[in-house]
Amino acid sequence: MPSEVQTQSTIGLDIQGLSVELGGRPILAGVSLQQESGSYACLLGESGSGKSTLLAAIAGLLRPQRGHIEICGQAVSNDRTWLAPEKRGIGMVFQDAALWPHLSILENVLYPLRARGLPRDRNRAHALLERMGIPAAAAKRRPHELSGGQQQRVAIARAIIAMPRIVLLDEPLSALDHGVRENLREFLHGLFREEGITALHVTHDPGEAFYLGQRVGVLNAGHLEQWDTPEGLYQRPASLTVARLGGSVRGIQVPVLEHRGNSALLLWEGQRLQVPATSALNGATRATLLLRPSDIEIDTSEIGDGAKAEARHAHWHDGRYLLALRSTDGQELLAFSRDGSLGPRTWKLRPQHGWCIPQTATKQEELS
Repeated sequence: MPSEVQTQSTIGLDIQGLSVELGGRPILAGVSLQQESGSYACLLGESGSGKSTLLAAIAGLLRPQRGHIEICGQAVSNDRTWLAPEKRGIGMVFQDAALWPHLSILENVLYPLRARGLPRDRNRAHALLERMGIPAAAAKRRPHELSGGQQQRVAIARAIIAMPRIVLLDEPLSALDHGVRENLREFLHGLFREEGITALHVTHDPGEAFYLGQRVGVLNAGHLEQWDTPEGLYQRPASLTVARLGGSVRGIQVPVLEHRGNSALLLWEGQRLQVPATSALNGATRATLLLRPSDIEIDTSEIGDGAKAEARHAHWHDGRYLLALRSTDGQELLAFSRDGSLGPRTWKLRPQHGWCIPQTATKQEELS
């Protein structure tokens, strides 16, 4: 569910209760989200999570069994309405640039205008190509004469030339080399902001999603687990699946002594821990405490009567050691340390660090 509701005048994409079944198998289950007009958002998930299916439903390439989709306030898919793909005002960018091989670069960019019977604005096409870093002399070339990164830039120019209401990007950077991908990622970040076009970008790369997305949605087995800012996904993940996207994390099973609003008092390893918590705990007596290495303070003079743990493994990570610790009750936590020695260590939770979620939200994930 959306973490906040936008006013109608600012909504570029509104999806409510969207469900898709293919061959009797559920692919999307009750997906709901709202995206602000002119914003860049990302959908993140593993292969088979339903990301591309959601894009196909928005584009009109398949018809959902339930739910509705609105683009800039216009219903394009619901129980009574079904708008054909070409009438939705959508631009598409795919993993493969999918340029017409027999057309020149300029003709490829102009193609959407021709297909819609619109005037062929060659000045805008040349201006877009120039912004894409495609030299004027290259406009007469065929796609095979350009590099992979250049071809993808041409595909982006083609997608936005007709000023669509929304652009859908399906893994547009995954087929490119690392250096080209990094360069194009930075380019996308500025381009869509300048153009003011709503963009929804599908990826399996958390770094890409967190860099580009003002909002990021996490799909898992057809369910939208969270739709939030990158900061919200990192600091307040709805599940262990979401938390793992932000890097190393461990889920610790702990008893809850008290829960009020967005805070919980926990008892673990002889320590009473006051930690930020989701309101979804709802008075549960046990919960999962999500801990990242940066949440733990280890072997410093300020620790005093900290808890004991056994450092079982250490490896060098970004200028320091990452320790895998085993608590006295057998659970594992991670911590950064300047000292990579193994054996007994003392640790303490930093004030207002960690994040507490319902135990049921991670139990199945940890078993899988």
